[in-house]
Amino acid sequence: MRMKKLTVFYLLFFFTIAVTLSYVGCSEVENNLAPAPELGIHPPGWADTTSAASKSSADFHGQYIYDNNAWNLTQCKSCHGNDYKGGTTGSSCLTCHTSSGGPQNCRLCHGGASGHSNPPSALNGSNEISTLGVGVHVYHLDSTKYSAPVECNECHLPLEGGFNSPNHLGDNPDGIAEIVFGTLAQTPTPGVTPAPVWNRETATCSNVYCHGDFEIGNNAAAPVWTDPNSVKCGSCHGDPVTGNPNPRPGGLYSHWEGLQITNCYVCHGTVINPQGVIYNKDLHVNGQVNYRPDYRSVMIK
Repeated sequence: MRMKKLTVFYLLFFFTIAVTLSYVGCSEVENNLAPAPELGIHPPGWADTTSAASKSSADFHGQYIYDNNAWNLTQCKSCHGNDYKGGTTGSSCLTCHTSSGGPQNCRLCHGGASGHSNPPSALNGSNEISTLGVGVHVYHLDSTKYSAPVECNECHLPLEGGFNSPNHLGDNPDGIAEIVFGTLAQTPTPGVTPAPVWNRETATCSNVYCHGDFEIGNNAAAPVWTDPNSVKCGSCHGDPVTGNPNPRPGGLYSHWEGLQITNCYVCHGTVINPQGVIYNKDLHVNGQVNYRPDYRSVMIK
C-alpha cells in the first residue's frame, strides 16, 4: 500500500513539474515573438491641416492623392469602407469630411468659394485665373458678363452617376479635365458650321459659336482661357483690338460704318440698352439673333 501511495505521489509531482515547465516555456516563447507589423498606417502629417505648409507636405493625404492621381479614392475605400465610415480600420473619414458625400463632395476638389462645385480652386489648390485648372470658370458660370450662365456640359461630358461616373474619373484618372464641346459651341448659323477646338498648350478655344464662329462674326477668334481680357464685344463681332462690336459689312443686314456699342440697342434693344450694357443675358449667345419688335421701322427711318 505504501509503495502504491509513493507511486501516485511521484506521478502527480512529475506531472505538476511538467505542466509548470511547459507554461514557463510557452511564456518565454510568446514574450520573444516579434509583433506583426500593422498594415495601412499613414505617415505622420497624413491628416494634419494646421497650416498651408502641412497641406503641401508629401505626407498629407490631399497632396498624396494629387501627386499620384489617386482621384477615384479606391485605396481609401479598401480600408475605410465604401461609405468612408471606418471600414476595417474603425477610423471614419467623415470626422473631418463633414459635407455631403464626405471625401466625394464636389467642392472639396473643385471650388466652393461661390457655393458651387466649379473653380476657383484647381486640383492643386490654386485660385489664380492664370492657373489652367481655374481659368475663367467663374466668368462662364457665376459672374457672367455677356450671357446666361454656361452649363458645365457645354465643355465637359455630363456626369451621369455622379462622382464614380466614367466621364468623371474612370479607373486610371490623369488629373486632366477632358474638353468635349456641347450643343451651344457647335450652333450653326447661315453659311457657318462651327467645329470647336480646345488647345491645352495655348489654353485657347477656337472655331466655337460662343466666341465668334457665326455669320459675320470673327471666325478666327481664339480667346485665352486664362485671360479674361482676351474677350471683348469686338472679339466676337467687330474689332478685337478696340472692342468695338460693329460687325464688318455683309450678312443678312449690313452694319454701316461708324456704329458704336451705344448704337446696338437701336436694332437689338431687347438685349442691350443705350449705354451698351447687355441687360438681358438670356438673349445673348443663345443660338439666335434677337431684334426689338420695331427694328424694321427704325431701320427705314
